[in-house]
Amino acid sequence: MEWIAPVSTALGAVIGVGSTLLADRLSWRRDRAGQSLDARRQLYGEYTAALSRMRTALNECTQADIPADERPQRVRELFLAPGAYEIRHQLAIIAPRDVVEAARTAFVVLRDTRDLLLRSAAVDNAAYAELEDRFDTAVAELRRLMRRDLGADPLPPVRTDNA
Repeated sequence: MEWIAPVSTALGAVIGVGSTLLADRLSWRRDRAGQSLDARRQLYGEYTAALSRMRTALNECTQADIPADERPQRVRELFLAPGAYEIRHQLAIIAPRDVVEAARTAFVVLRDTRDLLLRSAAVDNAAYAELEDRFDTAVAELRRLMRRDLGADPLPPVRTDNA
């Protein structure tokens, strides 16, 4: 009977150490998940802002008085300046597949817009207007997927009527 006291002490120590390790592990996982969420939130904001800057730069390029021989170089510079290429590579590493695909879709629409502008299209061109609509749709879908990934409430549908 003298063995009951040491065994119960050892068992208590094992249970105490085990529960402490389990609590630490759970806390570490929770912290890690929060850091991952924060990193994605930051990257999503940077990427959508870069897309917006690219679109604005391309729009301004159509309205600026840029000599025809300088236009292709200027359009390319404005397209690359916001850094969306680099951010897309980061998204490909940490974002879910559906967000990465939607990010690529929005980027491709802007790249198509750039290519159209390189062929000297104007803002009143029907193809340009169609690309603008495609971009709006692609970005709306991208934001929806990003919000879902971040656990944010979905945005209400955009109303197109004047009511």
